[in-house]
Amino acid sequence: MATEWIEKLADGIKQKNHEAAEEFGRAQHYAGIVAEVGKEYFVALTFSLQENVEAMRRMLQGDVTSADTTVQTVKVGEVKIARARFPWVDGRLVHNGDTLVLDYARGPGVEGDPNQDRKVCHFTFKVAPDDSLFVEDAFAPSPRQYKQPDELARHITEALFAA
Repeated sequence: MATEWIEKLADGIKQKNHEAAEEFGRAQHYAGIVAEVGKEYFVALTFSLQENVEAMRRMLQGDVTSADTTVQTVKVGEVKIARARFPWVDGRLVHNGDTLVLDYARGPGVEGDPNQDRKVCHFTFKVAPDDSLFVEDAFAPSPRQYKQPDELARHITEALFAA
């Protein structure tokens, strides 16, 4: 049996915490979307990276700059991208929860020290108000959004192999 003071206390909680509770519910909903659709996005991203590397390999076939270039799944959520020379590339793309991290080194000639001059790019999964998933640059002042995995695959391919 609730007394008047308990009713007032409960009303105060409802009024003061309603917005926070709604925000928490939205955050939980978005986290579920990221967990479910983020895996699919990463798989499609990996496939697009492989297609980009295969297309580049075909375009360079027979040229003196042709070199072994691979996209290899190391484990679930981790892909290694490597090129032996011209340019040499040693990169890893890791999917962990709501983030993607590209860690790479590259050089103009033959293989160098993969521990020297490494660059790291961070990307974050985000959910739009319509519940669609996209990825954006995590620490950029004006973050670029990648709604489709092939858009991010192109960005990564250019970062790794552009002259």
